[in-house]
Amino acid sequence: MKRYGRYLLLLLVVLSALCAPAFGEQGSPGEFEIRQAHLDWVAFTTETEMNAAITYIFPLYSTDTARLNALLADYKEQEALIAPATSKRDLENITARLRVITAEFRNESNVQMEIGHGKPDLLSGQVGAATTSNPYIVEREQAYWSIRRTNQVRDFDAWVKESQASLDTLKTQGFDAAQAQRTLDVIGSKRPDLDAALAAKSGERIADINGEILPLTRQLGEQVQEAQAGVSETERMQFFVEQGYRAVAQADQINNDLIVILLDIGPPETSLRQLKIDLAAMDRMLKAGNPSLAKTPFLKVKKDLKDLSMAYRDTANSASLPPDLTAALRIMVITLDNAADQMEVQ
Repeated sequence: MKRYGRYLLLLLVVLSALCAPAFGEQGSPGEFEIRQAHLDWVAFTTETEMNAAITYIFPLYSTDTARLNALLADYKEQEALIAPATSKRDLENITARLRVITAEFRNESNVQMEIGHGKPDLLSGQVGAATTSNPYIVEREQAYWSIRRTNQVRDFDAWVKESQASLDTLKTQGFDAAQAQRTLDVIGSKRPDLDAALAAKSGERIADINGEILPLTRQLGEQVQEAQAGVSETERMQFFVEQGYRAVAQADQINNDLIVILLDIGPPETSLRQLKIDLAAMDRMLKAGNPSLAKTPFLKVKKDLKDLSMAYRDTANSASLPPDLTAALRIMVITLDNAADQMEVQ
């Protein structure tokens, strides 16, 4: 049987690759707003494609679009929950349900296309015509980029301010933070470039500026560690926990974008789930005052970061993804490898 699913639902996905340097806050409000706007844009685009597919299939000989119409109604019901969503969990649940409906719609479309001897190129053309320059899709796309720009620049500013406060604290405690200060100043100078890339809605430029910032944040982290050579092992491990949670927040966002395209992402989802489990165990033991017991999950977290990095590397090399999403995956590979490499305690 021929498969027509790949001609359907040509999702327009733009990755929200939030620049989250080493000291950024996990799960900032800005991240939620970006994901919400992104899901609203992608979901409406998919709804439009579904409508176009039904319009094409309906007049074909012997086809029955009742099931497709029912699935579209279910899809729109879930789509209506995006705007009033108030948490990341809400968006994850909505996305999961949309995934199921989309998969069922694709399968049913395949069946009806086979029955009606539909022509894939005509279907693809009709779907493309429905989405290209669609004013309602354009409106959502513009809203997404506006929200993304506002929040990412604001989060970047907040991170720089927080990092500066941390360095100021080190200085008042007598630590030599001169090298770290110079690195932070360079990172802060990247703000205009980040803002310009977001204003241009350029995934490539955003990936480029993130690629410049990322090694600097690693360098800053190393310099801060060197400056705090006398801190306790527990404090160092707690730093790694916080760094791990930041990596989880970024990975959650990337997985969400991968799921929209691939539906089943396999290893990245499994690896991230294990990282969350081991990270939570390490955090619990540290908070309970058991740093020696925390070393076992500590080693697991280090391995989990490497496993997740490998999963993203394999996905970037094997899956057919938008260029900006592939670029974001490659940046995430570096982020995870760097985080794992920094995890050293006595």
